[in-house]
Amino acid sequence: MVDDLSGLGPQGFERLSQALAVRVLGPGVEVFGEGPDGGREATFRGRLPYPNSTEPWDGYGVLQAKYKAKIMGTGSDTAWLRQQVTAELKAWSNPSKKRVLNGRVPEYLIFVTNVSLSAVPGQGGKDQIDALIRSYATALGLKDWAVWDGTAVSTLLDSYPDVRRAFRALITPNEVLAAMHDRLTAPPAPSRVDVVLAGPQFRPGQPGREATFQPVYDVAGGADRLGEAMGEVQEAGPGWVQHFAGGPRGEPTVLVELPGKPASAVARTIWDDLQAIGGGLPNSGTIGIGFPAVNRADPDPFIGSDRQVIELVGGQWGRKGRGRLIRRPGETPVWQTEIVLDSEATRDKDSWTSLSDKRDLRLRVAGRIPLAVEDWAITDPGRVKMLTVLQQTGMGEVCRRLADRYGLDAAGVDWQEIDESDGHNNSRFSAYHLSVPGVDARPAVSICLYMVLPDGYTTELRTVVDLRVDFTALGPNTEPTAPAQIPAALRITMTELIEFFTQAWHVATMVMPLAALDDLIHTPPAGAPRLEFYIQSERPENGGTDRTVRPLDMVDLSRLGTPRSRQSRDLSVAITTPLGLSGEDVDKWIHQALDRMAADFGLVVRPPSVK
Repeated sequence: MVDDLSGLGPQGFERLSQALAVRVLGPGVEVFGEGPDGGREATFRGRLPYPNSTEPWDGYGVLQAKYKAKIMGTGSDTAWLRQQVTAELKAWSNPSKKRVLNGRVPEYLIFVTNVSLSAVPGQGGKDQIDALIRSYATALGLKDWAVWDGTAVSTLLDSYPDVRRAFRALITPNEVLAAMHDRLTAPPAPSRVDVVLAGPQFRPGQPGREATFQPVYDVAGGADRLGEAMGEVQEAGPGWVQHFAGGPRGEPTVLVELPGKPASAVARTIWDDLQAIGGGLPNSGTIGIGFPAVNRADPDPFIGSDRQVIELVGGQWGRKGRGRLIRRPGETPVWQTEIVLDSEATRDKDSWTSLSDKRDLRLRVAGRIPLAVEDWAITDPGRVKMLTVLQQTGMGEVCRRLADRYGLDAAGVDWQEIDESDGHNNSRFSAYHLSVPGVDARPAVSICLYMVLPDGYTTELRTVVDLRVDFTALGPNTEPTAPAQIPAALRITMTELIEFFTQAWHVATMVMPLAALDDLIHTPPAGAPRLEFYIQSERPENGGTDRTVRPLDMVDLSRLGTPRSRQSRDLSVAITTPLGLSGEDVDKWIHQALDRMAADFGLVVRPPSVK
């Protein structure tokens, strides 16, 4: 007899499908929580013991649940399922869909449904759905597929009774008959009363994690607060999780544990917020941002739904896999990566540099901001908004004050689009500059802005802010030496350097993206933002030009130390950072970044007593 699966509801049926997938396909199955799932309730990789040991599946696969609220028992059920499966197949076939651009097209597909399909050869629902999937197989590169209909699900539940017991809404005639049989055939025991209780029989931590899950279950409040387990422990990204229904004095909860870290109990609403970060992209959710971290000294390991800041550890995003989730009433939760400096600034050292337009100095801030955006474009209204906000920043003043110090006339200069081929301006690229002319109307001081949207194979929004100075355009050049000796009075001061880097940080992360996005902070992330800072010579000693100049001859870093030798290489540093930092925090990290840059370059900071 087929089980009545309609009482589970869509979410319950999804969890049932995931539990069966773990049992049938093995523990390597990765399941996804509520929220955008990118066309999957679970994924699996590698060699599986399915459908049998002689012809096992070996590759990447996706499981998708399809729940119909009202089962009619007629051909309309099959027609409904055809529509659902067709929509999924079309989505996987569309190269512009986010699940294809940022994910991976499956080699194997499993559809799980509560609709029971007839088995009439050539005409029944089973053959109809099979023929439908087969028609897409070549285009998608499918190796094989399966449909677990209502009848198949009931058969699997017979094979895995522990899954059946985990779902309280799944009450079937088979179970009722079994309970009646047990009571009728039980030997007389007048001094005892045997009570058969429905519901999950799973213990906290079962199987294999009893030592860590049972204690935190007890300390967090036990059954009174957490309720009963809804299933056994499952692997979830970097750690293990177990769901609980919530007790009379609590709320639905998830026990979580990372290797080497203490287990904790977190409200399911928070867990769902964590899983939703990243918009369902591969390696998003808790895989990307990590698990809730519990303070070992905290006597209560329970993280309730009213918590507004949740510290995270063990994620794949960021330099150290740490960060926090910020939750504010009425707002979309925001993930913030931990701020980390590093010395690996190389990716955007030479991006958007002209081979013909050589100047002397280039100060650069280059940003890469991974975002989960399916369809976006740079628009004319967006450009207007970006330029309006840009005028309100201090970036233009950075350029004008430097021009004034050099005796240049900056009156009337304004932001303009950069012409081809040095710049592109279309639905994917934007390029602007603010330039002050010098000798022979050549650009002497310029601020250049470049931005490009992802190309469909990446998720990174890329931005660059340059301050470029050509000392030969400041006045007649009579200095014959090589490398050129820049007068000390013309060198960029530490104050000017800090001011540019501070303004460029804000413009690269919060202003330039306005050309394509209205709200960058609440756009789903796809990784940790990262900035690279450079002090560069555009005419290096090994650059093949007649005029050469060294970075430390153009920028006064004496406040940071003295060089051990007359090195000619560029200076750089990188920082992984959340978006939207306060001006005070940006200033603090700019100073630390410059200290790190100086140390990497080899500047020597001498004690005050040393002459």
